[in-house]
Amino acid sequence: MRKKISFWLGLGLMAALAGCATTEASKVGQSDIDALNVRLSTLQAQLSEKDAEMAKLQNRMRDEEAARAQAEDEKRTLSQKLDSALSDLKSAKAAPASANRVSNDSDLK
Repeated sequence: MRKKISFWLGLGLMAALAGCATTEASKVGQSDIDALNVRLSTLQAQLSEKDAEMAKLQNRMRDEEAARAQAEDEKRTLSQKLDSALSDLKSAKAAPASANRVSNDSDLK
């Protein structure tokens, strides 16, 4: 009988010690999980900030691309106008000077 009591007491003591060890280990494990959850939340917030920053930069790039395209169009238009004006100037210089003068036979003397 004494052996049975000792056996059951020993078994109970081992179970109690094993339960304490498991509880302590789960507390340590839970603190690690909590720390990882905090880190994950922080990283998710940073990711959201970076996504917003990327969207903002992409919008700015699109705006700058549109402004550059408009400037190129304006440059092309001005270049065409300049070429046309230079061509007109060359034509005017090439025309005989006598066409602009009053001839000697004119009544405007």
